[in-house]
Amino acid sequence: MVRIENLVVDSMERRVLYNPLMNSQPGQPLISIVIPNYNGASYLEVCLQSLLQQTYSKMEILVVDNASQDSSLEVIRRIAGEARILPLPDNSGFAAAVNHGVAAASGEWIAVLNNDTEAAPDWLAECAAAIGRHPDAAFLACRILDYKQRDHIYSAGDCFLRAGIGYRRGQDRKDGEEYRRETRIFSACGCAALFRTGALKAAYGFDGEFFAYLEDVELGLRMQAAGAQGYYIPDAVVYHIGAATSGGEFAPMVVRLRTRNAILLVLQGLPGRILWRCLPMILAAQLVWLGRVLVHRRFLSYLRGIAAIVPLAPERIRYRIGVRRVWGKSSKRLWHAILESEAMARSDFSRGQISTSRFLTWYFRLF
Repeated sequence: MVRIENLVVDSMERRVLYNPLMNSQPGQPLISIVIPNYNGASYLEVCLQSLLQQTYSKMEILVVDNASQDSSLEVIRRIAGEARILPLPDNSGFAAAVNHGVAAASGEWIAVLNNDTEAAPDWLAECAAAIGRHPDAAFLACRILDYKQRDHIYSAGDCFLRAGIGYRRGQDRKDGEEYRRETRIFSACGCAALFRTGALKAAYGFDGEFFAYLEDVELGLRMQAAGAQGYYIPDAVVYHIGAATSGGEFAPMVVRLRTRNAILLVLQGLPGRILWRCLPMILAAQLVWLGRVLVHRRFLSYLRGIAAIVPLAPERIRYRIGVRRVWGKSSKRLWHAILESEAMARSDFSRGQISTSRFLTWYFRLF
């Protein structure tokens, strides 16, 4: 499991820039697909079948199993016998499972894929084409559509707001022309994303302590601080069911992890100058989250999330002290990246579509 103390200063000082000649075969890199799985037997068949139907063949499939108690392993062996199964002794969570898969992967690029997804047949082919178009790319974000309502967006790349929260661009909105344009993006939704293996390892992967939820946002902040470039690739399409493993947005475990991780994210991921600038927006977001938790009667889970921060505080403080010098060099760049990202998210709320998020509707009016 990757720990925060491994995210050393010199790794953040590296600029994530790449030579166009890095790929052994330009346009045809080996792509390792890493699928974290926990009791996903009812979803894996669709996911794996869609991978076997890919028009791009230079790939390997690795399923990291978090000690599933259902028939997941039997499904994998029956549907995709060539897939590598990496069993873990217990449920270590999404973030640590991905790191485990990355350590075992052979590809020049890592495709992280949820087990409750279906990839379009040309998904990897479009990703490979984008890799050729963007030799400076450290990561690629896919156009993720709702599995049942396939004309609705789940994520058109991820943005980061001054409120200290991630925003899935286009979330719950009808697919349209604005989501069909290739563009630079702040970060990629961990549901379906590609990372250059060297860039991911230079960033020391996902923070395993996050277990699940916001781990992709936290990684995105670190990669942006290191100067990473990422692109949204609209022709790389994946369909996502959502909440297949967790049980829903207000399941007790989800509330606990989201509460803990949201606070850890801003405490360890934002330089002091940015943190102070964003404090009013962050407090507003946290108060709204608390209100939603109370409405759904999950206050005990919320308190457990707050309490879980205490034993982690010492190492997170050490981390902030260790990267202070690096932040001094990158905070201006990171601040501009956050502003650009929020402006992109804001455009979703200026097109007249009805929003499912009252908080964000008011947020963009106030801030």
